[in-house]
Amino acid sequence: MILKGDKMVMLEVNNLFKNFDTNEVLSGVSFQVKKGEVVAIIGPSGSGKSTVLRCINLLEKIDGGSIYVEGDMMVKTGNNGKVSYAPENELRKIRLRLGMVFQSFNLFPHFSVLQNITEAPLRITKKEKITVKENAMELLEKVGLTDKAEAYPYQLSGGQCQRVAIARALAMEPDILFFDEPTSALDPELTAEVLKVMRDLALEDMTMVVVTHEMSFAREVANRVIFMDKGFIIEEGEPENIFTNPCNERTREFLKGYI
Repeated sequence: MILKGDKMVMLEVNNLFKNFDTNEVLSGVSFQVKKGEVVAIIGPSGSGKSTVLRCINLLEKIDGGSIYVEGDMMVKTGNNGKVSYAPENELRKIRLRLGMVFQSFNLFPHFSVLQNITEAPLRITKKEKITVKENAMELLEKVGLTDKAEAYPYQLSGGQCQRVAIARALAMEPDILFFDEPTSALDPELTAEVLKVMRDLALEDMTMVVVTHEMSFAREVANRVIFMDKGFIIEEGEPENIFTNPCNERTREFLKGYI
């Protein structure tokens, strides 16, 4: 267990590199996330924000650096420059501690809302069906959708689909919850529904890493803001400092209108 100050370091990303062919999309990205912290990652499109989340969640392989989850090595790079991942059984255990909410919901269209939430816990955790269903209904209450348990995704608004996706991620009881631009496909009214759920989770001290274009959320809810551009972390700090007095000219330019 790694402690920083009085809180456990839940996630440690060191000197992360990622290439797509000859295009280097991450150029030595490093940051930590402590227990109960909400970290917002902001920046222009194409800055590498989503790629960071995909690398942490094992959806992309890294080309250099290391990632540790609650002190356990997911991947590291040796002195010879070779990237090595933990054994497959260890990766599975680590992956279960991470929850991911995608921009495009990724719900199973042929499953009801309740089935979407219970499918993974039933298959992976082997808990009793009644326990999983009760937990799912509690999560639907948390996201304000108990009346939609038997509905199908095509019968829901985008905001409702995203709230189901959050409930589905929470059903696996992750230690860290990642959001990849969860409101970018939604109109302002539906965006507000989703952001309310995320704010409530923050109040419950859920550890979250949120890639977002919602500057008000980053400013009001996050404990720390990371600004990325062209594969680099340009600046990071407390929201008040980033939004009122950024140190870097590029940050100031990006946040023009919010400062």
